[in-house]
Amino acid sequence: MPYEKLEITTLAPVFSWANHPLGSEETKMAKNVASLPFVFKHVALMPDVHLGKGALVGSVIATKEAIIPAAVGVDIGCFVGDTLVPLVDGKSYRIQDLAAQGKEFIIYSCTPTGKIVAAQATAKLTRRNTPLVKVILDNYEEIICTPDHQFMLRDGTYKEAELLQTGTSLMPFYAQTDKDGYTLIAQPYSSRWQKAHWIIARSGLLGKIPKFEGQRTVIHHRNFQEFDNRPQNLEFMGDCDHSAYHRSLIDRNQHWQSPEFEKKRVTSLAQKAQTPEGYQYYAERGTKNILQYMQQQPEHFKNAVADNGLRGKQYLIAYNRSDKGKARSKEIANRYYTCEFCGVEVKTPIGLHNHRRKEHRCNHKVVAVIPLDYTDDVYCLTVPEYHNFALKAGVFVHNCGMSAIKTPFTAEQLEGKLKKIRLDIEAAIPTGFNENKDVEKSVTNWQRWDDFQDLHRGVQDLQGKAMKQMGSLGGGNHFIEVCLDTENQVWLMLHSGSRNIGNNLAQCHIHTAKELAKMAGNQLPDPDLSYFVAGTPEFQAYWHDLQWAQDYARVNRDVMMARFKRIVEKHLAGGKATKPLLQVNCHHNYAEKEVHFDEDVYVTRKGAVRAQTEDYGIIPGSMGAKSFIVKGKGNVHSFCSCSHGAGRLMSRNKAKNVYTLDDLIEQTQGVECRKDTGVLDEIPGAYKPIDQVMANQADLVEVVATLKQVVCVKG
Repeated sequence: MPYEKLEITTLAPVFSWANHPLGSEETKMAKNVASLPFVFKHVALMPDVHLGKGALVGSVIATKEAIIPAAVGVDIGCFVGDTLVPLVDGKSYRIQDLAAQGKEFIIYSCTPTGKIVAAQATAKLTRRNTPLVKVILDNYEEIICTPDHQFMLRDGTYKEAELLQTGTSLMPFYAQTDKDGYTLIAQPYSSRWQKAHWIIARSGLLGKIPKFEGQRTVIHHRNFQEFDNRPQNLEFMGDCDHSAYHRSLIDRNQHWQSPEFEKKRVTSLAQKAQTPEGYQYYAERGTKNILQYMQQQPEHFKNAVADNGLRGKQYLIAYNRSDKGKARSKEIANRYYTCEFCGVEVKTPIGLHNHRRKEHRCNHKVVAVIPLDYTDDVYCLTVPEYHNFALKAGVFVHNCGMSAIKTPFTAEQLEGKLKKIRLDIEAAIPTGFNENKDVEKSVTNWQRWDDFQDLHRGVQDLQGKAMKQMGSLGGGNHFIEVCLDTENQVWLMLHSGSRNIGNNLAQCHIHTAKELAKMAGNQLPDPDLSYFVAGTPEFQAYWHDLQWAQDYARVNRDVMMARFKRIVEKHLAGGKATKPLLQVNCHHNYAEKEVHFDEDVYVTRKGAVRAQTEDYGIIPGSMGAKSFIVKGKGNVHSFCSCSHGAGRLMSRNKAKNVYTLDDLIEQTQGVECRKDTGVLDEIPGAYKPIDQVMANQADLVEVVATLKQVVCVKG
């Protein structure tokens, strides 16, 4: 349904997608927010809207030059329009041009373990007139981006551009063309070159890789352009069939065998031999043929070369002693060779070999990060599955909660295993106020622990607790679920945040904002609407800490999802690792700096999810209802947002008073979950009907998959 403009008198109007009139307290809360002088355009209320603290849960608030620290947020960094992004068609494009096309394309992405894959992406303008920094790499490439854009480090973690230091090792992206015209990509995890068309195939973009009886599977380029690795240009064939196909083309085109063609072919080969690449190719081929001849006909070779060198020896000695020979030897000894990775000129082949081993065995490095004195419009990509992409400059960067993955498993494989899976999840992932007994290596290796001392002084004694809580669920409406879609495919979904450390950071800054409001004599309708003004030290400190907390929340979900996935694989695949068919990760309760109605604004989504065009999102129901994987429609009036769930129909205390344990058991039939009074406040009846909520936002999102949980773990 379209939005309804609420009839309340405020500085900014209020648009509502809810299917019910607001109660008096909800109306008051919406009016309080819309009365703030820095609210931009209007306040948008999502279908799941309900009472919150300071602002309604399910509200989207755009503001100019100020932000209310009632939500947890992080800015999403971006790149100037001239930034080049390599696509699988073998060409690189300006990110600005990709955004103008408004279409999906395929880029190179990288897993946390350093494996390069291919993935679908879209591009869009994200901010206007934004401050910038220049990141200079040791391959002499320069990347101009926002200070907060995250670069992928060599260990698979991320760090903002402004926090990069000289010598920081980044995840490398190397590409080159071989002698046959095929694109080669260097895999960081193995340091080996791999043909790009096989990266496309093994990323699942061509479907299942077939087998051809008695033949080796190869990939044919339909347009005979070996560098063009778009999926529509690639076709699986048996190697014998492939060779026969090429021979049939020759037979059909007799010109290829005519004297005129042969003359042109010989001329072309001679010209190729004059180039450095051609000379190297023929030298390698000639060496190979000679070695083969030496092995297959050793006696013939021995007789053929018996007197070699005797006649030429005297001439060679004389030449080497001449001025011309000495000059030639000196020139060769001082000849420089170009490194194909970074373009550096290195003396002698041995020097080039040593340079490659030392500088390019595993990474690019940062030379400098320089703040720039101008602003520009910036762009970014959305990569739903891997959340990062390669730049032509040779590094990987992050793109712009809840997390869900579609697995290759089906419902039949879950038969009789649901309770064992739930018990294993509860044993491996702490819930409620619990924390991990031991801190695993992936947690201790997180590089942003180095920045902990820069956080608000009020949390400086919480680092040990924060480390032990990373990889834990928490309580309330946080959950871990195994779900089935309408095709009986198994999905894994979880919802969690920044745990105790995030809450403490928020409380510290909310307290500061309230104290500033008192000192300034600000007459606010609600103290929880105290705010920071952009450009002040308090604003900068708050924004910095929000970025850290949001990173913490993301890694917390990643750690849990990795454990969750291993548990399911143990029961359904005998412990064998599997590749997700789709991966979705989205934030809620956060703030971003975005462009809306051609202006830069801060957008606070309190209990809402970003739903720009083609954004993937998750809208979960309650523990006994359906959930939805969605794609955004980019509705400008909602500030490109949608709901983050069904939304509470009644408070937790009221739910405990209204419902009984028998009601919980009845409403969660068919779901393997806790059925005790400890989770009674999460009973499905305490939430709005998810089907109605989805119907109310049909203009905000389209449904990609409908899920029904079969296992649910709550704190």
